Amino acid sequence: MGAIFPLCNHIETVYSKTMLPLTTTQAKDLYLKALVGNNYSDRTVCAYLKDVEQFLEFVKSCRVDWDNPLHFSRVDIVEFFNALAAKGISGVSRARKLAAVRSFFTVLRENTIIAGNPAETVKRAKKEEKEPAVLFRNEYKALLFEARGDVRDFAILVTFLETGIRVGELVSLRVDDVDLENKTMLVRQGKGKKDRSIPLTDQTIKALQDYLTIRATLDIVDKDIVFIAKNGTSMDVRTVRHLVKKYVKDAGIKKQVSVHTMRHTYGSHKVANGMSIPALQELMGHKRNETTYKYVHLANTNLRAEQEKSTLL
Repeated sequence: MGAIFPLCNHIETVYSKTMLPLTTTQAKDLYLKALVGNNYSDRTVCAYLKDVEQFLEFVKSCRVDWDNPLHFSRVDIVEFFNALAAKGISGVSRARKLAAVRSFFTVLRENTIIAGNPAETVKRAKKEEKEPAVLFRNEYKALLFEARGDVRDFAILVTFLETGIRVGELVSLRVDDVDLENKTMLVRQGKGKKDRSIPLTDQTIKALQDYLTIRATLDIVDKDIVFIAKNGTSMDVRTVRHLVKKYVKDAGIKKQVSVHTMRHTYGSHKVANGMSIPALQELMGHKRNETTYKYVHLANTNLRAEQEKSTLL
């Protein structure tokens, strides 16, 4: 977790109760220490910290005493979220930002910097209920057809479609995590910091084997990472998102498709093909079975029965 400090451009500071009261700037650093100390993932730490910094910048633009956490009130928080709503920020994003702001003030309260949590009674924005996009069989087949000339990109798309892993999990895959002989893929520290093992289909094994054979001939900087960028370093999430959008466009798919659409497609087709909810929950790494049950709905509403076959590819 130490890598989070240079990533977020913060210097570790040691605090004690004798140093109180703290400035808001110091309180933010204390919050960072608390997130890291509670073993949150690097991605969660940076996302929460970014949300809190956005809130603090808003307060700074409104009041001169912004650098004293004792002066924060519920009104400051409500006005911040009203401003976000006026900018058209989605309810989903506002709900996440409120979770970050609440946890920030919880840390301050637990460290006796403030007496109470002013965000505790702020109501969460209602999340929009959007129907996630799912690719039909002819659509993801077209996607794969367009990528057939690039062994790496083809392997990435097949891995998405046949394992349902998240984009962050894909770019973090290590060579040792892919066991082609035993037909398994280990996803380390996925969402919720839980490892899970995913059985690999023959199609996935073939695509990965073809790519790894080519990969062995390349000049690679990050030798432990499976999917490598053209400069020999590990791929980042942004590059993979761009890659998927490119092939979506090339395939002539008109619906709004993101990297996460590949995960929705995996879950929906697996349910439609008879996979049990407990099995799908385990494979997709869901903490709550309610999250997995949504794929039953997607399978019933987004898929045409005549397109289904026993396997995805």
